[in-house]
Amino acid sequence: MTKLLCISIPAAVLLILACGEESPPDVIDAGDTVVAEVSDSVIVLPDSPMEVALDFSNRLGMNDPSCYELISTGFADSLPMDSLSPQQIFGRWRAFDAGGRLTSILESTGGMITSYYCTIRRMELPAINRIDFILADDTWLIDGFGVDLPRDTEDSLTIEQLANLVLQSPQVRREMHVVRVLYDDCLIDSIQNYASLNAAAASGTDFRDFLLDLQPGSYAVLAVSNIRRAGKFQIIKDRAEIGFSGLPTDLMSLINIWKEMAWISKSVLSIRHEAMQGLYAGGIWNEPNIAEEEERLAGFREFFLSVSDLVEARDSLSRTYPVLLTSGSNEPLAQVEIDLDPHQLDQKMENDVGIIIWRALAVELNGDSDPERVIYWAGNLYLFEGTPVGYRLVWRTFENYDSNYHSDFVSQPSGIEGRREVTFTGVEGAYEYFLGYSDSGEPLFRRIRSMTESSQLLEEQL
Repeated sequence: MTKLLCISIPAAVLLILACGEESPPDVIDAGDTVVAEVSDSVIVLPDSPMEVALDFSNRLGMNDPSCYELISTGFADSLPMDSLSPQQIFGRWRAFDAGGRLTSILESTGGMITSYYCTIRRMELPAINRIDFILADDTWLIDGFGVDLPRDTEDSLTIEQLANLVLQSPQVRREMHVVRVLYDDCLIDSIQNYASLNAAAASGTDFRDFLLDLQPGSYAVLAVSNIRRAGKFQIIKDRAEIGFSGLPTDLMSLINIWKEMAWISKSVLSIRHEAMQGLYAGGIWNEPNIAEEEERLAGFREFFLSVSDLVEARDSLSRTYPVLLTSGSNEPLAQVEIDLDPHQLDQKMENDVGIIIWRALAVELNGDSDPERVIYWAGNLYLFEGTPVGYRLVWRTFENYDSNYHSDFVSQPSGIEGRREVTFTGVEGAYEYFLGYSDSGEPLFRRIRSMTESSQLLEEQL
């Protein structure tokens, strides 16, 4: 028994020592190569901008100074953190708005940035409408807040400053011209095709009664207008998401504003279109709940137009004026970008067999010193009114609206001194078309039967 115990004790000691050693890694035989199996690694992803904003809101609600850890160094340097508490600096938030919208991630001079558009009410300070983020050392940090400024302060500081920055940036200046052309195109589309509905509503006619009385062809005019405008808003949004890098933060914020304007415009238009479709197809009217979206859209639109108006009036640097034309009634819309040159009377592009793709004719239509531009492309006419520093889209036709024009149009005296008008004959030869300005200074488009067509009709009657 004693002998057995003496043998067992050393064996137990050896077993304990063996269990205490680190076991060798498993080995996988891969032919002639022996590969040690590597354990899985764990990758920790940084908190998203939304998670950072919510964490900041929670810490701020407790007036916890640790919320400073969630803001960038540059933003922190602009704040009096040594003498004031977090709630004295940032205000007391009523609640965090989780129903806003996060923009796409873009590259700037300081790194990757994004913004969260929202409405956060504060007890003593103006509401926050934007939270800016920057990616620093693989961590998203808050880089600033946008607030609702008083109108006079916004006009005198923010808009003026942004307009000057745009004028100093050829890339942004060019793109803002293009966005303004597309925005004006949407406005013209709405005015032209919703004229009857708007007039009826102004006279007291119920919208639902008017819509239900429309013939299919008349209703289609409204529907395709909605689709075209949605396509133009999509173009604005898509162009804002590509092609910009290395811009100052203020300019990137401006680009995000007009991108957000386009996104909300299309969203509101789609909701209205669906409600209109339901009424016309099934007689059921579901009032769209878009009051909040319309309020946000009004703010973005007013801000964009305020900056754009200053840029359009002051841009004396651009030697040519870029315009983006669209055609069709299905997304994606066909499009062509043209640089209008005020020093050329006639610009055109032809294909390989000599057929004109587009033509831009300079002609003085309204009697001032800045000639207009009439463009023919894809069966459509576009009238750009001349300004001292560029052009402004004021009228156009749309596909399938008597748009099969011959591209060889010319100008001739209009009967009013100092004014001319553009004339052309339709491909069918049945009508002659005239584009000019009325006595009131508005674009005027008219047609008459051609003399050849009238003679043929007279012979048939005889």
